[in-house]
Amino acid sequence: MKFVFNARRNEEARKMLMMRPAVSEAEAALKKDDTDAAALYALGTALALENRYNEAVEAHSRGIAFDPFYAPNYFGRGRRHNASGRFWQAVADFTMAIHLDSSNWIYWYYRATTLNLHGHVEESLDDFTRCLSLTAPEEHYPLADWLYTSNVELGRYNAAEKSLELVDASVEAPQMDYGYRRSVLLYKGLVKPEEFIDIPLLEKNVLPQEGRVQLELNGLYYSLYCYWMVHGEPEKAAGAIRELMKVAWPGTFAHTKALPIAKRLGIVP
Repeated sequence: MKFVFNARRNEEARKMLMMRPAVSEAEAALKKDDTDAAALYALGTALALENRYNEAVEAHSRGIAFDPFYAPNYFGRGRRHNASGRFWQAVADFTMAIHLDSSNWIYWYYRATTLNLHGHVEESLDDFTRCLSLTAPEEHYPLADWLYTSNVELGRYNAAEKSLELVDASVEAPQMDYGYRRSVLLYKGLVKPEEFIDIPLLEKNVLPQEGRVQLELNGLYYSLYCYWMVHGEPEKAAGAIRELMKVAWPGTFAHTKALPIAKRLGIVP
């Protein structure tokens, strides 16, 4: 399978990922055509934003029934399965989305994170690596971060540092990836660990969404944990996990990764 970077496709994928439709908007579109797969994707997304995951799955499934070759509904349904704890159903849907549209790096990325967060860390590395050929340099920060932290989890500290060669830290990142870029700057030694957690800087630079700073802090503290592990400072690493638990946002990638570590260290019961 040949992987080719396509800037236009990537921009479309990011817009789809960031869209926040209202249920009423999607329902209005469906009144014109109740078989419209794109409108059903929007409906599923809107329902999920209201935490109505079972209804969202049904909307995406309807979209698939009317147009089984429209990849976004498999992607959307996979995300809702993830939110509902249905791991293998999510992987199956992301895999189908990949088969239908292998040029969309976001489909690979979500399958990779799903595998990773459910203990299939080794298997996820290939998907993260495949994403690199489908993305522009400014999109490489999340991938480098996942490769770094995953190799730390596997005890491959040299491989973790090797993964940093995949990203040019002089390139700016999209606002939604600000935390990933800051983590990579830490790993590369371009930000000092004692200056890494900077809440005023976060407030200025992250997406202007409610709770976004807390969400980003979860990721940054987990990054700091991995950094200290690579640098042979397990006590400082434990301190990063302790701070993460103070701002814990259950369900975030970082919290999911940190919780078993916190339990092992006796930080939480």
